[in-house]
Amino acid sequence: MVIFMAGVKSDSLKGVPLTLIGGIIAVVIISFAAACILGAVLLYTSSPLKPYPINFFGFATWIPGPNVGYSWTTQWISDLGVGPSSFIFNVGLMITGVICLPFFPTLLKPLGHTKSAKIGVLIGVAASVALIGIGAFPENTGFYHGLFSILFWSLIAVSAGVLSYAMRSSPLFPRSIQWIGYFELVGGLTCLVLSGIFGAVPEWTMLLILVIWVYVAGITMLIKGRTA
Repeated sequence: MVIFMAGVKSDSLKGVPLTLIGGIIAVVIISFAAACILGAVLLYTSSPLKPYPINFFGFATWIPGPNVGYSWTTQWISDLGVGPSSFIFNVGLMITGVICLPFFPTLLKPLGHTKSAKIGVLIGVAASVALIGIGAFPENTGFYHGLFSILFWSLIAVSAGVLSYAMRSSPLFPRSIQWIGYFELVGGLTCLVLSGIFGAVPEWTMLLILVIWVYVAGITMLIKGRTA
């Protein structure tokens, strides 16, 4: 997908600039992802039962128990992928990852096809694949879920930072977007480490920063991409 998009010589697809298309994809997919997560929270909270993890003779399993709601301060985001909200959350993540695959290559033209832009795009595509893996292997599957989660959060933070660095020479993106991307890189990787100590709050913080960065970048591409 990256090779195909990067090799597109035309600046437009059927008369529509790729930058504009990228902006549309970014705004739509981040809105879709946010809706799926919020919908999953509502479903999880409204259910009378929720799954509880237990260790049974060395084997991790989940059992149903009374539900007192979802707490973003104490529960992982991935908890939404098990139980009453599992379908909308897991399928939503997989769809988001699939649609993100063609988004990152649309950044190449406005970023001038620079080396840093190409690296950031490749890392972003890898992060999209990891996001699909998180949905395909929910929290109750164990090892693979943890692997894809670490890969996604690490890769998306690095991708945002590298792409923001590439934006420094692009007239399309204002400096504010670059600083949000740098904050996602430093703050995201820091939060990834802190999540192992403090749990859910740093993870939700990572998500919030990422949503803001994609929204701002996508809206910029949407507005300025008509003439880019």
